[in-house]
Amino acid sequence: MSFSFHRPRLLRFGRSSSRPSKSTADACSDAGVSSAGLGLSHALSSGPSEQDVDAAPRVARLSVSGDPIGSTDSLNRAPVDFAGQLSSASRPVTPTVPIISPHDSVVQPGIQLAPPSDDTQSGQAQRYLAPPRSPYGLATPSQQSFHSETTTPPASSDSPQLRQQNGMFRNPHNFSITGSTFVDGNNLELIDFPTLTPANVSNTLVSLLAFIVVSASHGEAPEETIPGAASDSSDRDPPPQCHPGTRLAILERCIHFVTNCTGKKKIRWVVGFAGVGKSAIMQSVADSPNLPVTCHVSIFFSINGRNDGTKAIITLSYQLAAKSAPYRQFIEGEIARDPSLLRSSMRVQFEKLIIHPFIQNPQLGSAHRIVIIIDGLDECNNKNTQLELLRLISDFCIKYPSSPLVWLIASRPESHITSFFTRADVMPAYEKEEILVDSDDGRADVEKFLREKLEEIKGGSNSFDPHSKWPEEKDFWKLAEAAGGLFAYADTVTKYIGDLNVGSPVSQFSDVLKVIDNHLMTGILREEHPMALLDALYARILSKVPAKVSVHARKLILSLASNWDFGLQRGTFVELCNWLAMTPDEAYAAVNQLQSLLRTPKRDQAHLEKLEPFHKSFIDHVSDSSRSNFFTDMRREAQQLETECAFRVLNEAPDGIDFGDVDYKFFFGTLRRGPGTGDNISLTWLVDGRDKVTQLDLYKLTIGEIALGLHKGDPTFKSELPIRPLITQFEQYFVNAGDLLTQPVFNESWRDEFMRCGILEQMPLEAVPGIPKIRAGDIRLRFRCPARAVTSLTHPWNSSCEHERKGEWEEGKNQDWKTSFDIDDCNFCYRRLKRQFKRLKTHSPDHTVTVLFTYTGLCCVEFQFVDPDDGISEWTYWYWIKLSPNERKKLGSTV
Repeated sequence: MSFSFHRPRLLRFGRSSSRPSKSTADACSDAGVSSAGLGLSHALSSGPSEQDVDAAPRVARLSVSGDPIGSTDSLNRAPVDFAGQLSSASRPVTPTVPIISPHDSVVQPGIQLAPPSDDTQSGQAQRYLAPPRSPYGLATPSQQSFHSETTTPPASSDSPQLRQQNGMFRNPHNFSITGSTFVDGNNLELIDFPTLTPANVSNTLVSLLAFIVVSASHGEAPEETIPGAASDSSDRDPPPQCHPGTRLAILERCIHFVTNCTGKKKIRWVVGFAGVGKSAIMQSVADSPNLPVTCHVSIFFSINGRNDGTKAIITLSYQLAAKSAPYRQFIEGEIARDPSLLRSSMRVQFEKLIIHPFIQNPQLGSAHRIVIIIDGLDECNNKNTQLELLRLISDFCIKYPSSPLVWLIASRPESHITSFFTRADVMPAYEKEEILVDSDDGRADVEKFLREKLEEIKGGSNSFDPHSKWPEEKDFWKLAEAAGGLFAYADTVTKYIGDLNVGSPVSQFSDVLKVIDNHLMTGILREEHPMALLDALYARILSKVPAKVSVHARKLILSLASNWDFGLQRGTFVELCNWLAMTPDEAYAAVNQLQSLLRTPKRDQAHLEKLEPFHKSFIDHVSDSSRSNFFTDMRREAQQLETECAFRVLNEAPDGIDFGDVDYKFFFGTLRRGPGTGDNISLTWLVDGRDKVTQLDLYKLTIGEIALGLHKGDPTFKSELPIRPLITQFEQYFVNAGDLLTQPVFNESWRDEFMRCGILEQMPLEAVPGIPKIRAGDIRLRFRCPARAVTSLTHPWNSSCEHERKGEWEEGKNQDWKTSFDIDDCNFCYRRLKRQFKRLKTHSPDHTVTVLFTYTGLCCVEFQFVDPDDGISEWTYWYWIKLSPNERKKLGSTV
């Protein structure tokens, strides 16, 4: 069998006794890989050594998380090859590319290689530098411990005679090389070779030459790994960290789990909503000096370029190889036997790079504990990949309980991830650590963070008197209450307050308080808003909602933002979906991508629990069009949706409801039973034994929506259909009947419609019961008088009145004002009303008044007249009286 290889193009090499700059490419996070070469093999062969060679000069180092196994100072150790020989990076010679014999598996660290030439037919001879051949043998994995490398002789132990004797090819056989240029590392002689045609070369040679062509010229990591995913990667610098003195209990529990977990239960799932600080917790665990492990490796997924989950196993293997010579040597053999491994499926890679080393190799399997941290799993770009990774890990823990590997996995509570962890066959493998937004510990931690950050901002600004108190305690607690336990909120506001490029901390703190009070910030760019960082997080999550479910998602969010269950005070998810005429499948599809923003009940608990945002800041975000594009006009859209739902139910139950012996009370009062049944109210989500209750709640929502709509002056409800249930379907009002009905029913633009349909009745004043029938409560008064009128004998306003007056009443101008008073609180106004009623009833008994009758017996009288003293001023009173059914019948009421 013969092999042919593209000829690599030589890159320029340079020597340095100091750490190279970014452009020289870090061997781990900064090394590039060509599309034809697989850089993992290079990475696996060039990790930092645990050999203590403090005096050796460093040319390059691996950027991987944590310290090498068995070492406390990776910065002072020289790179060592697989055989224990000091690499060229530790020798005072130019870095070299190896020319490998059939017995070698050495790739020197600190090497820069070019990708294969695009011109495969070029006859240009390539020039390489060849290192000296090490005479020291490679120990087998069984001869080494997990903490050790093979013995490394001094760099000067090879005599010139021995190096000359060894030469470039020692005991070569069964292969031929023609026409290329080689450089003997002993004397740096150049040797040309355009082609390499091995006849019988070891698989190691194949794997190394075919898959270890790494382009370091661009400062990129091997293409098979996720660049910048390690906990100490410069791509994440500075990484998120727990604020000193916060999250102590969670960190302690995580470290305790790593220390004490046994058997199958080797996974700790750290789960929490967006912005609670999961990444900071995982980073703090990785950086903890108390982590009782031999080493740790990590992947911090991020939607910003670190989201290719198919590279997860290779990335972890790359970091492990950089820290463990025995592991490096073991998997080098795996790759040698199967060069396609680097392009294999995750299942195959997991088997070869995780299971085989740590289960089938006694040396690695008996190693001390190793922690593998996977953060932001939900930001991996494919749900199937996320689930496959979880499946591989959980199966591994259950099948191999003696494994030294412990897994810390952090994610948002996305539905597919949550469903995976609720499976019975997975539960034995993990413990759950849930980070709650509104827990007492979370709130205390955020308060500590806010207080210390604000003190830091104050100390760093020259605009403060060092002895002044800032912020005021009441303002601090307003901010702390708004933040709750959400660290993302606290971090966002403190960054804005402390941004010296915006303004002063005092003015910026004031901006934040305005946002908390829902004052719109006008005249600023969206990216300059105090909540811009938090808005970006929410916008990114909302952007994941698929277009085909976006209509339902918008309806659900609209309902939450408009306080849809105000009348019920706590509506369930089942009731919300039936209100919106949404099936359960449609609802769960709609919230599938919003699990990190919304608390979503499980399906079997949806009739008991409600859908709700995990933090008020999300509703603030979508409600403000200056911060979010999710709604163009949220108030208008919400009103349109609520009206649509209310009229649907109202048309299905125009004559009321009767569901038997159930509770008919709700926020606005107690509903009467009948005459209709309400059985025609349609449901899209049926729950055994609760359908009647759900239909009743939908009717309550409808009546409540009508009441609120009328109170807001919504013209949609200017008809008999929505008004009549308010006056005919209540046994008792729990709210002020005047607030509920007076303003909308007696509205000047609507009253003609209500007169035609019989909701309002007119009758002579003499037929109306006298003032003694007035019920205690608000009496409303409106006074109007043109400016030219002669002042009445009795002034319309008494300076002793304490009730509020609204409108216009300046002397010399048209007067038009309103007030309301209680018969027990303002004796002056009440006595005047009695005098006016008695006088008019005596002199004008046929004077017409308008009456609103209700089923409760409460009736509203509109008593309107022109002042007989000046003939111009107009007085209008609205007051409520209580009438029995017989009294109402005598007055002609049809209610």
